[in-house]
Amino acid sequence: MGAISASIGRVQEVVKELEEDIVLGRIYPRERLVEEQLAERFDIKRHVVRQALLELETSGLVVRSAGKGVVVVEYSAEEVDELYTLRGMLESEAARMIPCPVDDNEIVKIEALSLAYADAVERLDMQMVIRANKQFHETIYALCNNRFLTMTINKMAQRSNLVRFSSSTDAAHLVRARDEHFAIVTALKSSDRDELAALCVEHLQPSRKHYVERIRRIKGI
Repeated sequence: MGAISASIGRVQEVVKELEEDIVLGRIYPRERLVEEQLAERFDIKRHVVRQALLELETSGLVVRSAGKGVVVVEYSAEEVDELYTLRGMLESEAARMIPCPVDDNEIVKIEALSLAYADAVERLDMQMVIRANKQFHETIYALCNNRFLTMTINKMAQRSNLVRFSSSTDAAHLVRARDEHFAIVTALKSSDRDELAALCVEHLQPSRKHYVERIRRIKGI
């Protein structure tokens, strides 16, 4: 059992690191992920690599392409619009479902995560930016008390890793996201669910816009 648990844990570590590589633009859309290279990089067995790639495929971040193996997905502008429209619907609904007033302990936790994100932005610690952002949003949406809605939101956010890479290191984008996090905390504190829902939708737009503009610029649209 110990060996199995260790193997599962290692798979999750590899998945997490590859996801962060995608967000930070270290791995690009359409780039091929080669088993041998990943096994050497992470110093792991090939079966662990295959399991990690399978999880990435299940989450929609990579696909198996005939003749190319496993490659990182590239979304079209239309697909991004559809994905972010869905995210806006789900996240605004979750925001409106949060029981108010929010428990003080939860407010303290969320506020601490917003400050951790702000600190990471200040230090340009991009790995911590990604992790604090993920924890911040997951903690908020868990408050809606609908596990299936929360799970779906988290899955769609994971798919958006392919979109966020285009703006993840932009200083202005990071500062704006930091300020929006503070505004979200303020809305939670004041139990203003309509404002919270609007802020959650607005918070999605910069990454969406940045990616769509980039794709259209590349394709000359």
